[in-house]
Amino acid sequence: MSVLVQLALAGEGLWRALLQVRAGRLWVPWLALGALQAVLLLALPGFAHPALSPWLAPLVRGVGGEEALHYPGFFGALPALYARADLVLGALAGAVVAGWSTVLFAACWRGHDVAPGAAWASVAPRVVALVLALLPLQVLVVTLDVGLAQAVAGEGGLVRKLAQLVSLGGVAVARALFLYVPALVVLERRGIAGAFAALPRAWARGFWAALLLGAVRVAVTSPFQRLDRVGDLLVGRGSPELVGGLVLVRIVAELAVSFVLVGAATLAYLGAVAEAEPEARA
Repeated sequence: MSVLVQLALAGEGLWRALLQVRAGRLWVPWLALGALQAVLLLALPGFAHPALSPWLAPLVRGVGGEEALHYPGFFGALPALYARADLVLGALAGAVVAGWSTVLFAACWRGHDVAPGAAWASVAPRVVALVLALLPLQVLVVTLDVGLAQAVAGEGGLVRKLAQLVSLGGVAVARALFLYVPALVVLERRGIAGAFAALPRAWARGFWAALLLGAVRVAVTSPFQRLDRVGDLLVGRGSPELVGGLVLVRIVAELAVSFVLVGAATLAYLGAVAEAEPEARA
């Protein structure tokens, strides 16, 4: 499949996934993830509670310093706190939800009517494989996003800008390289080793579609990295509680982006990567 055809397929996937935003059953996995994220957001301000402080207080102190342990400094650090905690939630629940959503979208694109419960029943045995197969992606994203920023923290503005561009490009490529992993695990029923072994075939058939989708994700979600500045601004203006609402908006927006991109990735997989009759593999 040529580069232009792959890019067109990715564009078609984005459009068709957008048209499915009213399909309630396709939202079930993402609503489940959103509920977990909302619980996390609600739990963070209660970090001083005896039941939560052993886990959350060190996180608050480590990310925001001593100032974050007090009002209103906590709310200034809340976007960074949530982002750090969400890394763990995304690596675990996020990976599982991506596989669950892939099964539902694959049925939708094939013209089948599969209930979310039935889709979950097929994904549940693949949970460990999903989490472990996508874990290298999480490590790459954190390394490129957080690690590179820390490495150039003391450099000049031009170096930091260049590092940011390198980080964004690297994250887009990393997401492209792992884009088809959920489909390989839940649709082709591959284990971890089998999914990694199948990636060269997936890249050969659909890398450019994956790269476009990875770039779209980075372009749409990168503005959320500026929430730290907005949080500090709200605290400075005497409205610290509004920071929580801002993070909630981020959660909703990222869920919507993930919904569309998983739908598009599933269509790209079916159109460019999938074999005619995939069989279960170890």
